[in-house]
Amino acid sequence: METCRSKEPADQLIGHIDSYLKDKDNQYAIALEGDWGSGKTRFIEEKLAKHLEEGEYDLVRVSMFGIATAEDLYERIVMALVHLSDKDMRSQAAAKTIGGALNGISGALIKRTGLSVNLSVGIQSVACLMLRKKHFLVFDDVERRSKDSDDLALFGTMNDLVERLGLKVMLVSNAWGGSDVQSMREFDRDVREKLIWKVYPFRPCPSALAEEILMGDCRPSEDLDIHGAILAGVEASGCVNARAMIRAHELIGRICSLEAVQDTGIAPQNRFNALRDAVHFALLTSMGSAPSMPQNGRRENLLSPEALEYDRSVSLYEQYSDFSVIGKAFELSGEVTKDDLEQGFKAYIGKRYPNNIDTLDVREIAAEMRHAYALDDEKVDVLAKRYFALVSGAHYSVDCLHDVLEVYYLLSDLEWECPFSQNDFIEYCKKVIDADPEKASEYLSGPVFCADERRERRALAEDLKRYAWAELNKRMTSQLMISVGAQGLTGRELARRLNDAAKRDVKVLVNASPRVIVKTFCREDASNQEALREFFVHLHNVRNPDGVPSAALVEWIHQIKNALEETNIETKTGAIRRRWFLRNLEELENRFR
Repeated sequence: METCRSKEPADQLIGHIDSYLKDKDNQYAIALEGDWGSGKTRFIEEKLAKHLEEGEYDLVRVSMFGIATAEDLYERIVMALVHLSDKDMRSQAAAKTIGGALNGISGALIKRTGLSVNLSVGIQSVACLMLRKKHFLVFDDVERRSKDSDDLALFGTMNDLVERLGLKVMLVSNAWGGSDVQSMREFDRDVREKLIWKVYPFRPCPSALAEEILMGDCRPSEDLDIHGAILAGVEASGCVNARAMIRAHELIGRICSLEAVQDTGIAPQNRFNALRDAVHFALLTSMGSAPSMPQNGRRENLLSPEALEYDRSVSLYEQYSDFSVIGKAFELSGEVTKDDLEQGFKAYIGKRYPNNIDTLDVREIAAEMRHAYALDDEKVDVLAKRYFALVSGAHYSVDCLHDVLEVYYLLSDLEWECPFSQNDFIEYCKKVIDADPEKASEYLSGPVFCADERRERRALAEDLKRYAWAELNKRMTSQLMISVGAQGLTGRELARRLNDAAKRDVKVLVNASPRVIVKTFCREDASNQEALREFFVHLHNVRNPDGVPSAALVEWIHQIKNALEETNIETKTGAIRRRWFLRNLEELENRFR
């Protein structure tokens, strides 16, 4: 038996079937096998049937689900032929002509044809009388025949149709002749080997399935390749299951029609990536493979295949959890509204793809410019002009400052004419830092700059880092300069501000008024009092850049203690918390001295 192993698209598979139907000299059957849900029946009923309508053959599909005997098989054939008669009046006339000879046919056939006569001829004879050389018999769901089926009789009947009647026959199954013995089951192998000459694997192209099932009614977009995002999501999921795509089709269509997908205020690349992930997650869930947290822990060997797979699974699960509305949509009781999808999509972009258009453009330019020595001057000039415009605009994110510095010095090495001075360039970088000095200070302190092989970039990064720290301290100071009459600031919120400032530079704490701290403590409830007191309990653990606390900081703590001693709290538990707070401040003062 010859087996075709190459992956072939549907049109090439139809070509092979055409060649088989045109072979008038040899009597044999062919087989089609593919994974469950891959769309074999869909291919037969839609693509193949439509193709055969233009030729000399009529497709007669017979489902073998539950069939046990040869008589069952003949009855299914007759039923399929009667169904076909709706399109072929001559077959219908033939059915009426032989109606008086029918015997043993099911009530469903009698109901369909309207015949009610005494029947005396077997169903096998009826089938043989109705079958013509133009009929292409396709026996589908072969592996789903009855567990108690007479396989020798069934496949012997098929062989008789091929050899005695000269009919063209194709068997379709999930695992025909493969290694899956349970689905194949035992039957007369001699009959099978004699019957089937060629086996064609059905492996649909994911992109073709996606185009047929998922893209039909997608709302177009001027600046977003929606079809490309869907195809990328299908590829990421590895889905070649038509049933899973059909199950996910409605949800994917709803997501593609969201206003957020069309929102030009969000970078197209971010919307593309989020839509791709949504399709990916929807198909995984539809296939019953929704990402989950791996049960086995991470291996000690960080570079082992198991450890890398663990990290990949955790990362995928975390992404999937950030887009939880996808999983909810597939739950039996999960009712997902358009607003749920809109909010879920926007929240996912905000967390996973927050960068604006300028940031994405800077990264794209940097990636291309790393190969500048292999580019023509014209190409570099186009990239340089885009780069200069983006840098002077200063709207990109701080986390691509390294890319900006890298391209700047690369263009300098190439002696490219720059429209602004180095001082202007530094000022542009500072504008970017001003947008988020906290993030900038962390990023500029990271390994990407510390390990930079170029001294000029490291030196400039140090200058920018000092600027970011200074700006951050200014903001921390302004947050701590709260007037005594300020209302609405809770003890927990004040403790958070103090803690954020202390992590950056404990020296700025002295800008917080001792009287504001004490007044806030005294007017708050128990939980807010404790939140504020606990900040001072742990203040001695905060690292001091100068090694020892300054005299101003010690004096600041002393002033808080004095101000608290002048107050009184009427509640009994409040009075206890005041005594504890005073003791904490006294211990902290002594420790810092």
